[in-house]
Amino acid sequence: MHEEWSGEGEVGQQDDANRAAFQVAEAADRAGAIVTEQIRSIIEQAQSGAAQIRESAERDAAAIRQRAAESASRLLERINAIDGPLSQLVSELQREAESLTADFERRDT
Repeated sequence: MHEEWSGEGEVGQQDDANRAAFQVAEAADRAGAIVTEQIRSIIEQAQSGAAQIRESAERDAAAIRQRAAESASRLLERINAIDGPLSQLVSELQREAESLTADFERRDT
């Protein structure tokens, strides 16, 4: 009878050990799930932040391109505005140079 009692005690201890191992495994699974969820959350936040930075950079770049196009347009308008008077000045200078050349040629002859 004593042997039966001893065997039952070992079975009980084995069950306790199995339960403890199962509880440790469950706790490890829960901890792993928590860590995985935290990592997933961090990744989502990083991706969201990156998307916001990208959108902001695209808006800034579009604004810079718009300002550059406006500046180029104003510069072109200024060039066109001075083109007429400048062409007229060049023509006048050419006529004056031709007139002076003709005067010098007449004096030399």
